Amino acid sequence: MDRNVAPDRRRVPGRPLCAARRHAVAARRPGREPRVLPPPDEEPRRSERRHRHRPLRGGGAVKRVGLFLHGDRAEAETTGRWLAGALEKRGIEVRALAADAARLGGPVEPADEAGFGSDLDLIFVLGGDGTLLRAAALAVPSGAPLLGVNLGRLGFLAELERGELEGALDRICEHGFQIETRMTLEGEVVVGGEIAERFTAVNDIIVSKVTPGRLIKLEVALGGEPFTTLAADGLIVATPTGSTAYSFSAHGPIVSPRLDCLVLTPVSPHMLFDRAIVVGRDDSVVITVLPDGDAVSLSTDGRKESELPIGAQVRVRAGSLPLKLAKIAAAPFWQLVREKFHLPDDYH
Repeated sequence: MDRNVAPDRRRVPGRPLCAARRHAVAARRPGREPRVLPPPDEEPRRSERRHRHRPLRGGGAVKRVGLFLHGDRAEAETTGRWLAGALEKRGIEVRALAADAARLGGPVEPADEAGFGSDLDLIFVLGGDGTLLRAAALAVPSGAPLLGVNLGRLGFLAELERGELEGALDRICEHGFQIETRMTLEGEVVVGGEIAERFTAVNDIIVSKVTPGRLIKLEVALGGEPFTTLAADGLIVATPTGSTAYSFSAHGPIVSPRLDCLVLTPVSPHMLFDRAIVVGRDDSVVITVLPDGDAVSLSTDGRKESELPIGAQVRVRAGSLPLKLAKIAAAPFWQLVREKFHLPDDYH
């Protein structure tokens, strides 16, 4: 999830903010396109259709499933083998990328990265949040929903812990699941007036220094207008999903995934204004590398993309394609925040 490049789509000017929604989804039926029921009250506005996913008509069981594994965690391999066998017993076709299929063996059919997920009902991701972000690079363009099984530490994006997988499998395969859409980011690096590379991200894009102990200097424009210049260790542009990651570590706010917005969080800024700001999804962000600072690098979702020369621009905007997360529980987001961060809940 180049692995991060989504197809170019035009944004609708003046698009209103809209919330990510959960909608019950039954599995796709073999050889047929899913049909969409109209909403109960009114037809959605055209500007809302891009991220709206309503219930699919009819029932049906999951037929084709993908597995995506943590690269070198032994538990991911053992869990994947068990899961592949359990799915085969249910008559479900199982696919994985070639490297993962070689690790798992048995009934797992190898697949190429190109188009992975395009005809899958669901992709199980076995690992932590980093593994899910890597899977998202493939799943976002294809539209396949991801279901995370946490084998890591925090597992903020995971739907299940390892011990919950067996009990949930029948429910997932026979009765479907819900889909929660999450906003993504997309953009490009412009050098000398030419586009040097394009990128997408689920969590964040980060412009940061290369050398320890040095500062970088950046100019920031919002919505086409100059906003500020800053000297700092870096600048994070995060989605609501990414607000609990590096942005949070840099004292940025936690933002509900029901909101569509961008969070700009400076990292160790050398200035009086040292707070994060939140802008709407229609506010483009342009970051320009200024002279007299350290070398600058760009990373997306924790993966380094490139080093940026003086004068380079990083243009960031809300992504045209959402991430789809499969959900089987109805736990509120703030309950998850409380549990993951071990917040006190004794009100007496």
